[in-house]
Amino acid sequence: MIPFYRTVLNTLDRLGIRYVVGGESLAGLAEGDLFKYSKNLRIYLFPAASWKKLALSILLLRQTALLKPKWNQGKLFLKVSHHPGLFRKAPYSMRLTPLRSDGEAYHLSIAGNDCRLPVAALSRDKVRETRLGDLKLQVPADLDGFIAAYGETLLSAFYVKHDVSFDSESEQAAVRFLHRTARVLENTDSEFWIEGGTLLGAVRDGKLIPWDHDLDMGLKFESEAQMRRVIRALKKRFYVSVRSFGNNPDTWNLGRCRVLKVFPRRYRFLKGEPCLDIFIYYLGPLEEGGEEVYRYVVWHRNAYHRREFLDRQEKVSFYERDVPTPANPEGFLEVKYGPDWRTPVKEWNVALDDGSIYKPTGIDADGAE
Repeated sequence: MIPFYRTVLNTLDRLGIRYVVGGESLAGLAEGDLFKYSKNLRIYLFPAASWKKLALSILLLRQTALLKPKWNQGKLFLKVSHHPGLFRKAPYSMRLTPLRSDGEAYHLSIAGNDCRLPVAALSRDKVRETRLGDLKLQVPADLDGFIAAYGETLLSAFYVKHDVSFDSESEQAAVRFLHRTARVLENTDSEFWIEGGTLLGAVRDGKLIPWDHDLDMGLKFESEAQMRRVIRALKKRFYVSVRSFGNNPDTWNLGRCRVLKVFPRRYRFLKGEPCLDIFIYYLGPLEEGGEEVYRYVVWHRNAYHRREFLDRQEKVSFYERDVPTPANPEGFLEVKYGPDWRTPVKEWNVALDDGSIYKPTGIDADGAE
């Protein structure tokens, strides 16, 4: 258990601020593992007086926890992070999402989506206290019934319905962007390939998936000098954001770069759409058995593919141009999406459904011992 979570929840109780565990945390708790979906704890705050929120911020600060207002697509939430030292920050955080009542329903924003939960389902007599070790949690009294009714809402941050999708015009723009990026990577003498939803669309449908919202590539890490060369080349043409592995103790830290998020430029200086994610793959051994595989980290999950797929690449014709794919792309897709990969599925999330996620022996699919 993460001690600072207990500190925050005890402070909420001390101030008389009502709350209930929410989001993926509540969905995980109903399945026997509070942290099944995320190590970050999600809490919904019932309406409270402004002075109580101010007092919460002050009391938490005295206990080395910093409460900061944040906005996601214009919607406010409160993030609580633990700072055990002057230049140290704990890897996990709490998200406190305010509930706004109109008398019949509580309105809240999850991943930018406006969601509703009936006031009657979260009245005082419908919320109870439960204990998980030394942690006191406020949860719906009929937890299973609540999950059955509102589980899809709670997990909407994982199964996000994106505003960006490919129509005929944006499809052609995305294809041009994909091919331009491929040409830049070819000139760096790096080994790369299309993957994820882009590969799935290319192999299964011969085109981009209409309800997809981004593009996916993989790139083989060779050296830090190579990565600097790749980033420099991409930045000459595109808007590029370099994402690191961070300090999460539960995921691999394989190098400097975890993923490159590449965007077309608008008016030379602004970031356009869509996003092209280039996942960086590092050759190395798994902890168990020592098998050498290509490892990467996605959505705070360790993941890998076997060398048989990525030691070499094949080609597929995609919008009248050959693009590289993993060797045996059908087998690669079966690992990632399962044996039914040829059947279109609109709601899919890499953190929950991706077959390349690493599951050490003794850890089941839910992440439980």
